[in-house]
Order: sequence, then structure tokens, then C-alpha cells
Amino acid sequence: MNLDVDQFWQQNRSEIETEYTAGSASFLPYLLPGTAIRLPIAEVISILTERYGSKIDLALSESSPAPASLPASEPSPAWIRNANVVGINARTVGTFWRVIHYCLTLPRSMDAVHLLPVWEPGVVGSLYGMASWEINEEFIDPELSSLYPHLNTAARQLRATIDVLHICGRAVGMDVIPHTDRFSQIVLAQPSLFEWLRRDEVRIVDHRADLHEEVENLVYRFVVQNGPAQPAAVQLPDRDRFFSNAISENARCRMLFGRPDDHAGRNERRGALVRFVHAEGYEPVPATMAPPYRGIEVDPTTRTVDSSGDVWLDYRITKPESMSRVFGPLTRYKLYERLDDNRDWQIDFSRPRLDAWEYVTSHYALIQEQFGFDFMRGDMSHVQMRPGGVPADIPDHYDLLGAVKRRIQHQLPSFAYFAETFLAPPGVMGYGDELDHLEASSADVTLGDLQSVAVAADEFAQRLRHYLDIARTRSVTPSFTVMTADKDDPRFDSFYLAGNEVWLFCALFLPHLPSYTALG
Repeated sequence: MNLDVDQFWQQNRSEIETEYTAGSASFLPYLLPGTAIRLPIAEVISILTERYGSKIDLALSESSPAPASLPASEPSPAWIRNANVVGINARTVGTFWRVIHYCLTLPRSMDAVHLLPVWEPGVVGSLYGMASWEINEEFIDPELSSLYPHLNTAARQLRATIDVLHICGRAVGMDVIPHTDRFSQIVLAQPSLFEWLRRDEVRIVDHRADLHEEVENLVYRFVVQNGPAQPAAVQLPDRDRFFSNAISENARCRMLFGRPDDHAGRNERRGALVRFVHAEGYEPVPATMAPPYRGIEVDPTTRTVDSSGDVWLDYRITKPESMSRVFGPLTRYKLYERLDDNRDWQIDFSRPRLDAWEYVTSHYALIQEQFGFDFMRGDMSHVQMRPGGVPADIPDHYDLLGAVKRRIQHQLPSFAYFAETFLAPPGVMGYGDELDHLEASSADVTLGDLQSVAVAADEFAQRLRHYLDIARTRSVTPSFTVMTADKDDPRFDSFYLAGNEVWLFCALFLPHLPSYTALG
């Protein structure tokens, strides 16, 4: 069947393109995604220019104007409650620019694109384990660079891609991630923004609240012993000044890791620093999911020996509940002080660490301003660590993802927040009621969990009815979510093999819920 469709496209391409460029069609029917991704860029630009005119040339020019978000129909984030979002992993299409090729196969009603994380990843390669704030060079399109030599970096190509998607009428969303790779540049350059432990073989021997100060000493000693990675950048200051606001993050990272454009050099230098810190037993505390969140120990049954001969151990929750999990490759920002010097792994939610909140919110606000994103998808939005549940009076520093949204809304009132939660029962994914948490954190739309139930099952209709009731009575709206089968969980395969057409029809035409469809 695919061969017949592709043959029809090849035989009738001229007429199909004419309908699209004339505005009679909102996409290129019979153009399969795989074929679209392989089209020469010059041909795609020609098609887009015929439809949208000189705007395309301006978006790709060296003198293109500052990026702007897509104008919303109203000065609020309410627009996303009627949006049909497509989630796209640039790895699937190959480059940032090829997202545009893929979107030629999507109808106008699929009016928003969520780009999976765009930053360079850490050691395990996960896009959600960001290693730095540098845009991922993996997604540069050399063909685009050859046509437009000034578009020679990942950041420039990302911005051009978003500008063209805006011209095509699509809102574009970024991921906001409340964690990094455990040994990211961010962690090593700002140890005070994270929680640390010290391990001796299979025992955690120290996890005091201010253990980051010892890590700072180690990092500084590494620079003294090995010299700055970029000696000519600035003279090496003393230890206290090195980690103070008197030295910018960019200057500190240049001294620690080298030039931003030297990806290989930065990785090599970071690896050496990681081994230096790790040899002394210091590690960032790994991220956890679901109650009880706190209280971890080394898992003595697993260990990994890397190519350098270093031994890495995994961790586990000491008193796990049904959904408890430790994400070994990741570490969270340390957003609050600890009770009793962290003796019992308890968080003092009454004492937010304002430097950490400012660091994260200001960085994401700068990214929105730099690239013109229209909304955010909040990763792990279901995290609610307060054992007492959502407080009756919501404090200013309640939730980091909500804080990012509100910070960006100062410059873009229509900026919206799509939350990654699954509307699980109270106390399962986070303490307390998830809907209460979503409302307290200013979420507009949430992923929901329709995709884990077969369309023909009675539970599907019951859950859909419940979601419609939530949309009518609460300030957050569940999404009609269509996901391709999870490669790690074959239990869901039959849902999609048997119901693709029904899923897509509902996603596009169900009037009371937004939708989220994964590429593929």
C-alpha cells in the first residue's frame, strides 16, 4: 500500500504541489513522511516560497528580524486548550530543518509542534539528560548550511526552523526540564544548585545539606592543577570569586571546559573533571520519581565499569512504593533547603533556594526570547514532593515549571504550559491530587492517560467522559493523546495496530479537548 501511495505522489506531484501552493490544500496529500524528509531542501523552500512569498526568504536571510512568537488569538494561554499538538523528536527526522519537511504532510488542524529537547545530551545520550545549554549540534543540516552559509550552527538553524514554522501558521513548543545529566556542565560549573552525596564503596557516607562546598573545592583544585581550558579567556580568580556571581557562567564554563564551539574538547575536559570528582566519592544525588521520593541507598546488585575503568553504581529508594523509581543518569535542581542538615532526607519547603529558582527561570526565559517559542511542555510535571499534598495556600515558590511559565509570561502573556502528567489517582505519581497540583502550578493542558487504554474498552469511554468533565469544571484541560507504541512496553502495541484511524479521527475532530500526537 505504501508503494502505491508513493507512486501516486510521484506521478501526480505537480498537480498536488499546485493545489498546496495555491492554498487549496493545507498539506501535500499522498506525500509520505519518509519521502518528505528526503526531499531536497531547495525544492521544499521553492514550494514554501510559492505559497508564502518573500516571508520565507526573509526568515532564512542573514538579516532576518528578531524572532517573534506566533501571534495568539487572545493575550492569554487559553489558545492551547483547542490546539492539536504534534510531538517531534529531531532524531527521528534527522535535523531541525527536516521538521518542516515532515510538517508538509500534516493538515492545518495540527496547528502546534512540540520539539523534544534541543540541547546537547549527556553520557547516556538521552535528550532529557541535558549536558549544557548549548544547542545540539547533532541536529545541524549540512545541506541547509551549503545553501545558506550563514546558517552554520545548530542555534541558527533552530531559529530559522521556528521562524518558518511560524510562517506556516504553527505554534512551536520547547521542553522545560527540571533536571540535567548528573554530571552535566551545568552541575559541575554550579555545584551549589544541586544536591550531593559522598559514597565509599556501597555506602553513602555523607549527604549533608552543604556538601556542595566540598565539591566546589574539588572543582577549583582541578582547574588549578590542570590550568583553565581556555587560558586566555580571563585570569583565574580565587576560589570564592570563581563560584560567585562576579564571574559569569559563560566565563566559568570557558575556564572549566573550553570554547562553546569545541564540542569534542568540552566533552573530553568534562570527562576528566567528572573522573576527578568521582574518584573522591562525590556524586550528585540522582533524580527520583513518585512517593516517597526521598531516602536512597546504593543498589549493591548492579555496577557498571566504563571504558576508563571507573565503577558506577545505581541507587534505589530505601522504602519504595508502587511507582518509586530512581533515574540514575539524571539529577534535579536543589530548590529548597533541607531539614536537620538533611539527616533524614527531608525537604524544608518553607525555605526556597532563590538562586536556583532564578537560575532556571531566567535561562528558560532567555531561550524563549532567543528562539520565539510559543509554549512549553513541562517534563515530569507530576512531581509533587510535599507529603501533605498540595497546600491550601499556594506559596510563591510552589512549583518550578509553573514559575518558568509565569516568568516567560512577563514578556509573552500568551505563553502556555502543556504538562506531562497522567492524571493518576492521588498519591500514586505524586503526593496529593494531581489536578490540584496542576492548577496550583499554572498548567493549561495535561497529557493524560487515554493512550494506555484500548479504544474498544469500556474503560476508554469512562475515562474520556471523566476528561470531558475535567475540561468543563477545572482550569486545566486533559488532552486526547495519541502515542505510537512504546518500544520499551509492547503491552500497548495492539492498541495502535487495531485503532489508528479511530485515534487520529478523534484527535482531529473531538471539539472539547486538545490533542497530542507523537510523530510516527
